[in-house]
Amino acid sequence: MTKVNLGGTGWSVWQDALLRTTGFPADGLEAFAAPSAAAAADDLLAGRGDAGVFDKALAGAIAAGAGKICDIAADPLVREAVTWQNPGVLIALDGLVRRGPQAARNARHRGRERTVLRYWQRYCAKNETIGFFGPVCWVALDADARQALDVRTGPGLLRERRVFFEGWAMSAYADHLATDPRVRRWWPPALMPHLTLRERELLRPMQPPLPLSPAEASVLARCDGRTPAAEVVAGLARPEDGYLLLERLAERELITWDAALPGTHAIEETLRARITAIGDPDLRQRALTGLDRLCAARDAVAATAGDPDALKTALAALDEEFTAITGAPPRRRDGQMYAGRTLCYEDTTRDLDVTVGAPLLDDLVPPLAVILTAARWLTAALADAYGKALRELYDDLREGSDAPVRLADLMSLSQGLFWGTGRRPADDVAEEFTRRWESLFGLEGNDTRVQLSAAELAGPVARLFAAERPGWSTGRLHSPDLQICATDVDAINRGDYQVVLGELHAAWPTLDCDIFTFWHPELDRLRDELTADLGEHRVRLLYPAGWPRQGGRGAESLAGVTDRSLGFAAASGADPDRLLPATSVTVSDEDGDLVATASDGHRWPLIEMFAGMLNGLAVDAFKLTTPAPHAPRITIDRLVITRETWRTTVADTGLAAITTERERYLATRAWRHRLNLPDQVFVKIGTEVKPCYFDLTSPHYADALCTMLRATGADASVTISEALPTPEQAWVPDHDGNRYFSELRLQIIDSVPAGGGR
Repeated sequence: MTKVNLGGTGWSVWQDALLRTTGFPADGLEAFAAPSAAAAADDLLAGRGDAGVFDKALAGAIAAGAGKICDIAADPLVREAVTWQNPGVLIALDGLVRRGPQAARNARHRGRERTVLRYWQRYCAKNETIGFFGPVCWVALDADARQALDVRTGPGLLRERRVFFEGWAMSAYADHLATDPRVRRWWPPALMPHLTLRERELLRPMQPPLPLSPAEASVLARCDGRTPAAEVVAGLARPEDGYLLLERLAERELITWDAALPGTHAIEETLRARITAIGDPDLRQRALTGLDRLCAARDAVAATAGDPDALKTALAALDEEFTAITGAPPRRRDGQMYAGRTLCYEDTTRDLDVTVGAPLLDDLVPPLAVILTAARWLTAALADAYGKALRELYDDLREGSDAPVRLADLMSLSQGLFWGTGRRPADDVAEEFTRRWESLFGLEGNDTRVQLSAAELAGPVARLFAAERPGWSTGRLHSPDLQICATDVDAINRGDYQVVLGELHAAWPTLDCDIFTFWHPELDRLRDELTADLGEHRVRLLYPAGWPRQGGRGAESLAGVTDRSLGFAAASGADPDRLLPATSVTVSDEDGDLVATASDGHRWPLIEMFAGMLNGLAVDAFKLTTPAPHAPRITIDRLVITRETWRTTVADTGLAAITTERERYLATRAWRHRLNLPDQVFVKIGTEVKPCYFDLTSPHYADALCTMLRATGADASVTISEALPTPEQAWVPDHDGNRYFSELRLQIIDSVPAGGGR
């Protein structure tokens, strides 16, 4: 695939990009705006207003907002979205609709209103790939296109919608089947991926080799993750003893013995293949019948698209079927807003075709080049810091021993360098990175806006962030999320727009993600493109279950045919053809460079063994300003690289202890003026996963904000950022003329090859 060169910068961008959008129109955020009430409150607080005027304006705003909340609660699309996320919330929606907007505003009623607000702001404001309220849209970049954007809407909001089982549900059914030992005998046992069998001993991290009996060694040699247990023990004089031995090995956490299901969309297909391989016809049919029942119930869920009441019934039927078949509850992580709780989920694609042309790319090149130059330095600095730290660990392991250093031992000792609460090398790099950035800006006093020129910054950035090459292979790839601020497509094509850098995923190939690539029509082409960028024989970490940022719908999906999976801890689902146990890899010093060598002789710079961990550190370290009570909006040419931001604590807001709607509203307006906040903001409380949108002119949003703060500790941090783009600056259209928030995700490759580290 031909990439699009970004001018003469030495960077190029994939022709395939993602447009992530909301599923509800942006103007939904304006539904609760109450400027008259805000003006009356501000006058009263300033000593020039009348309490009666304010109370009347406030009552009118509360009544209008209550009516809109009831309308939202009754909206079939909202009810469908909520049913997918958390069917239990429908009780709150039904209560609001039943009682109507004139109902007494008691604690329960206000709590239900807050629930609607929280879901509504997410559906209208968050560019998340979740169900029909966050559809995926693959777009094309064309350097020869003369328009900034060519956009064609289809006849509907969605082009395709599919319902999938959550991975945990398929694993639960497989585990249920395995409670019958006759079925489990057809699951393939596998040596734990971080262990290595060497004749009659097992190599383990940070422990001496584990001696094995002849029977143990013989059985473990056949536990390759492909061969069913029935075949593993078939050659033994007493196969029943072999099954008992496998049980003991599993209890000792030396093997996995399950259905070995992947953490991708392929999980259902893989489980069906496992069941089909069961040699006993009766067992096979019984297992297939259960799976077919679950799939039929799932398909019945999919058939209800557009009908929230039918969806609720079908989801309940699937729950009942699952429990009837497995005996297990159909929920996990109940009560969590951002979690895969239910048995299945829906993903969709937007009915939209978009081509990004040269004018938009040309505008973005200069400021992006500044950002990307700094990102290259960041990866080089991380590689240097961790190269030195790993060298110290290597020297410690080598001291007084002639035995080769095993990668597994080095990885075990190094975990504190990457995780935990102690000081890490990444922390020093991140602080230095931010310090260098801030030295460019020349911030003074209470600036709210800082406008910079990419041309003027190019020289200083090159000096401050001088780096010959990226630090490791994936350090060549960066994925910026760009939010275009424009009234519509025509405005963009006229050049009337601004772009906001939502986030730069430094050193993180975010398009290598199952939730996105499933919808791409040419998956093999994407896979080949990534291999061309990063090289063959790339090492990917085999993550244990529950590892942050990994697994589930976010699983990697573009592994090349020669890529290896590095087993460094206990994990399930390893591909036997790719597995590289860390205990089978040795580390040596070759002319001052640390090199990792596999048992088949393949070699990598040691830093590549830690690439997966370094990717996450790079994303976290790419912070352009240090936490401060106030940080201005900083813009390079047309690219806003940081929104205006305020930081405080729950205690300092003074809002947590107030309980009445009137006083909450006045206190919120006073707080807004004290910090000089805009009326539309995003607020991120330290104990929450994601920020929430608030309109500070709205009494309903003020009530929701105070309640959220009240439920949090006084010392918890509160970060406020301006809402940019605004609802008027949402440009993605649908067939009815509604407009939606969006972010354009690019994947950019550095022309300079990666360094090897030391």
